[in-house]
Amino acid sequence: MNSKEKRGDVRGESESTAGSDCGCGAGGCGKPRVGRREFMKIAGLGMLATSAGRPLTAMAGPFAAPDTPGHNVPGDKKLAPEWMRALYERGVKESYRGADLEAIGMPCGGIGSGQMYLCGDGTLGCWQIFNNAESLWVADTNATYLRRPPAKPVFQRFVLSVREEGKPGTALPLDGAGFPGVEFQGEYPIARIRYKNETAPVTVELEAFSPFIPLNAADSALPATLFNFTVTNPATAGGAVVVSLAGLLENPVGLHNAGPFRALRRARFIAEPGRALLLHSAEMEPEPETPAAAPAPPREPVLFADFEGKDYGDWTVEGKAFGEKPAGGTLPGQQSVTGFQGEGLVNSFLGGDGPTGKLISPAFTVDRHFVNFLIGGGAHAEKTCMNLVVDGEAVRTAKGFNIETLAWQHWDVSQLEGREARIEIVDDASGGWGHINVDHITFADEPADGELKPFDLMPDFGTMALALAADAAPAGDAEGLQLPEGLEIPGGAPLTTDAVWPVKERRTGLLSTAPVALAPGGSVSFSFVVAWHFPNQAHGHHYAARFGDAAEVARYLLDNRKRLARDTRLWRDAYYDSTLPYWLLDRLLSTVSTLSTGTCQWWKNGRFYAYEGVTCCEGTCTHVWNYSHTEARLFPELTRSVREMQDFHDVADGGGFNPETGLVGFRSNASYAADGQCGTILKAHREHLMSADDAFLKRNWPRIKKAMEYSIAQDENGDGLIENSQHNTFDINFFGANTFVGSLYLCALRAAEEMAREAGDDKFARHVHGIFEKGRKNTEKRLWNGEYFVQDVDLQKHPEHQYKNGCLSDQLFGQGWAHQLGLGYLYDPDKVRSALRAVWKYNWAPDVAPYNEKHPPFRWFISPGQAGLFTCTWPHDPHLDKGVLYREEVWTGIEYQVAGHMAAEGMPDEALAICRAVHDRYQPGLFNPYNEIECGDHYARAMASWGVYLSLAGFYYHGPKGVLGFNPRISPENYKALFTTAEGWIVFEQERKDGVQTNRIRVVWGKLRLETLRLGLEVKKPKSIKVTIGNR
Repeated sequence: MNSKEKRGDVRGESESTAGSDCGCGAGGCGKPRVGRREFMKIAGLGMLATSAGRPLTAMAGPFAAPDTPGHNVPGDKKLAPEWMRALYERGVKESYRGADLEAIGMPCGGIGSGQMYLCGDGTLGCWQIFNNAESLWVADTNATYLRRPPAKPVFQRFVLSVREEGKPGTALPLDGAGFPGVEFQGEYPIARIRYKNETAPVTVELEAFSPFIPLNAADSALPATLFNFTVTNPATAGGAVVVSLAGLLENPVGLHNAGPFRALRRARFIAEPGRALLLHSAEMEPEPETPAAAPAPPREPVLFADFEGKDYGDWTVEGKAFGEKPAGGTLPGQQSVTGFQGEGLVNSFLGGDGPTGKLISPAFTVDRHFVNFLIGGGAHAEKTCMNLVVDGEAVRTAKGFNIETLAWQHWDVSQLEGREARIEIVDDASGGWGHINVDHITFADEPADGELKPFDLMPDFGTMALALAADAAPAGDAEGLQLPEGLEIPGGAPLTTDAVWPVKERRTGLLSTAPVALAPGGSVSFSFVVAWHFPNQAHGHHYAARFGDAAEVARYLLDNRKRLARDTRLWRDAYYDSTLPYWLLDRLLSTVSTLSTGTCQWWKNGRFYAYEGVTCCEGTCTHVWNYSHTEARLFPELTRSVREMQDFHDVADGGGFNPETGLVGFRSNASYAADGQCGTILKAHREHLMSADDAFLKRNWPRIKKAMEYSIAQDENGDGLIENSQHNTFDINFFGANTFVGSLYLCALRAAEEMAREAGDDKFARHVHGIFEKGRKNTEKRLWNGEYFVQDVDLQKHPEHQYKNGCLSDQLFGQGWAHQLGLGYLYDPDKVRSALRAVWKYNWAPDVAPYNEKHPPFRWFISPGQAGLFTCTWPHDPHLDKGVLYREEVWTGIEYQVAGHMAAEGMPDEALAICRAVHDRYQPGLFNPYNEIECGDHYARAMASWGVYLSLAGFYYHGPKGVLGFNPRISPENYKALFTTAEGWIVFEQERKDGVQTNRIRVVWGKLRLETLRLGLEVKKPKSIKVTIGNR
């Protein structure tokens, strides 16, 4: 996430580091904060503080004023003993029903394949698979923190036909309308949905997932969802029930961009041995066989509005967003606006993103084939847009791209010639990118030069398939299939045979199983696949290098269905067959679904690339991705590609590495971030540890070393402290010595030392170790206040965005990393634990409302009445109103980072309480449990959750050396959990009983090379040790 504040660092930090849809907006973070009551009203969350939210008294309190003297965060959390006990209990798997289903959207496509949701009722939602990823901002909150049902712009359903002997048949859609008793149970990546209808003679269970196989990224990146249905006749007597299941899928090709084209959509029904496919596609209309008469030459274009005058002329102005006259270019606080013509344009950023309004043209008669215009600014449909209005209805619309560069767009209005129309330029958004830029509206017989790509290069051009893992019912039978009353199917009766139709029309295809008779107690299973293939992403898709269309994707999944389903279920079963609480297992793995959203891309050339959140802040940002461990441990080949194709790849060739200086541009560019630079060293070491051999280290060591030398150069006097301008993940620059950057620096020195020794560079290893030792001592001497670590900064010189004597939750970020990498302590262990206790005492609130009432956050990612960890507080000093940015906010990524470190330090109570509070906040009655939000949906920082999982196990692994270690911090007397190594999955078990400790390691997938096993023991010197391998 990024503010747009000027930072003045001499190493080229740009004023804007976002360049895409960002919760900070185009004008920076200086907008007045939204208070609690305003936030609740805007986001429609008034219920969260009362009945629908978790009652505060259920877990903590009661509190009185003396509990929070001057600080509004109680030091004594007064956590209820029964609530604390429940944190450790195995519990039962959570299932959801009724209104809880509305917000559920489990990502159900492969890694980097777009963003498709499995909704709570088993239908598909979101549909951001057309290279159209978008975070959904909430006006005036600069965030996407809102409970909303997933969008369903494409029609898709499964319909069950049921016929009992002597009764008329009935058709029931598999959703809440057909089965009021829908129940959802998610064990990512698999969802189980049970359908019950008291009047139906059968029950239905759905198992749905996209293949998810850690260490097998290719098969975990299929653009497809598998639906396995089981239909059961629960009766114990009586006659058979005849059932069949039909899948319906609209053709969505060209959903967003087909309008200007004279194109056709096509449906093909393909019968193959043991399976059937429906393939949706689109194509341009063929040229007529008989040459048409030569078209009339294009008429001269008509300039309708160039916005070069001293006012808007005959246009009507509503609201305040547009002012009284066109803008002269970039407005105060705005990123540079480019691409407009002349000196003026419409720019509704007047006063920032807050004001709203509308600009309405005089009426005109459509007399050309196209309306051409330049447009930029926000990408909010119906909110930041330009509309063509005929008879009071918007018949054409366009929006910006969340960038300030205006680009040509056009409307094909040939069918409207002779009609009277108006143009409306609309700004009805007040959050991030809540403005619109427009210029040079012309009427012409041709689209604007350079604007119109060929149809087959549009982002939503491609194919979509529905496949059935069985022979389909004959077309005649399917055509006569009974459909549910009231089910509105686009285009009317669904297609069951090949068809072609104009792209401006909507049609739906249908594939049905043959009827099956179910005797009492009998069951039958049906399997369908929904697959997609939309290759026109800027850098392509990894899946497009493997498959030519959606039919090939579906065939691959069906051909390999047994293996893909077996391995996916094996992961699910082994992961949940654990002694850890169900709620914790759900929460810590749920964030891996981020890989299958618009946050992440896997390019055709093999490079993994990501935003911070969905379309928010590009460049696989080094400082945000510093927090994420999940993808690196489960799919290490993806993170190795980031290191080798971005961080250590030349910036001149699309990477982020400067070979002359060692700078790693934090957005694959030439800009420096102190935390990101150090974090790149740590991630390189992690990627080495998760490798089967030392090939990765050998290939990359020279550049890893060069990157380390760049950070050392910022330590200008070699005392182990970086004190110059330190741009960082809070989107500001720290000045002076501090342990946020400092601990990452010391950890990077330790990681570089270890890698240097393995690379045979002992001289460099000694060099960095010497700096580390000085840094450790100087940090404790200068920055330890007796309770926690502070920042040594002159607030007279740097009055804004520092934390000085504040208690920063991330003050020991590098120490948490050191535990993840097995690098030992950076500082005195007692001081480390004291600092963590201070973070818990001063920053974690059982209810954020009192503190946020006094100190409202810039953005809300939590609701009043809920528990969370603040970024920074000042328990012993007056609150710094201009202190570190985002100080009053709550980020799940920081919460997981701190919880993981607490677990490593033997503070499981605090670690679990922090994680449980996150879990409670993302209950589906409140929000989508698979979308942890920060600056944008599905925020990458939340994948710090896997660090908690590893810390609770005391996990250590060094693949090239064959070293594996465990020291469970939770229930060490009875512990069992699943882990990944370089080449396999293993289950680790530990039992302590009657003075005997028994450990078991079982390889459940792949293989494990093991040379050394490290285990934590209750006693320092056991009397005896017995090792058994297999039967030996």
